[in-house]
Amino acid sequence: MPETKKIFDEVAKHYDWLNTLFSLGIHKLWRKKLADELFDTAYNLDIATGTAEVAIEVAIKHPSVRTVGIDPSMNMLRLAKKKIEDLDFKEKIVLVSATAENLPFEEKQFDSVTIAFGIRNTVDYKLSLKEIRRVLRKNGRLFILEFAIPRNPIFKPLYMFYFKVLMPLVGSIYGRGKEYKYLAESAASFPQREDFLRNLKNAGFQDCRYSELTMGVVALYYATK
Repeated sequence: MPETKKIFDEVAKHYDWLNTLFSLGIHKLWRKKLADELFDTAYNLDIATGTAEVAIEVAIKHPSVRTVGIDPSMNMLRLAKKKIEDLDFKEKIVLVSATAENLPFEEKQFDSVTIAFGIRNTVDYKLSLKEIRRVLRKNGRLFILEFAIPRNPIFKPLYMFYFKVLMPLVGSIYGRGKEYKYLAESAASFPQREDFLRNLKNAGFQDCRYSELTMGVVALYYATK
């Protein structure tokens, strides 16, 4: 697996803009849906926080929630820090440079954990799931947004062409074709739906389920410690 920290350091400058372009702006709705789930959370951990899009959405929707956002990419964290300062959310969001495989937190510290399009880019997602369970409190909840392969036989080939050919092509305009090619391929090869639910259960989670968004191009996974 390529060094994902380096990849995200490289694409950080254009990351938000290209996310909006590639998803036609729908990624904002996906993140809002994720943030909606934190209605009874006081302390949240946002893994692979990137430019803090999820953490900021949580702060907007749930002003009493405190979020710790972690990411190994310093370029992403620098952009996130500026956003947080501009919005005056410094009391609501704290940023930490860390990886999901080695969370620098004590056991049973968080009420919830969120990950948006990041679990597949961890070096070892199975170890990451175990670490997440370790830092969650009893009955704590995990929410994961991740790309999925549509199952509609007509829509699927069109989507795959867009995802695996057009996205890297547009990324190459910004000098990042290889990086976006990897990101597309990693999404296509990541365990899908029921397969990923099995990984959640193997990591010790209960009440594991998922819902599909936007014709099945994204899955929102739910799990409880």
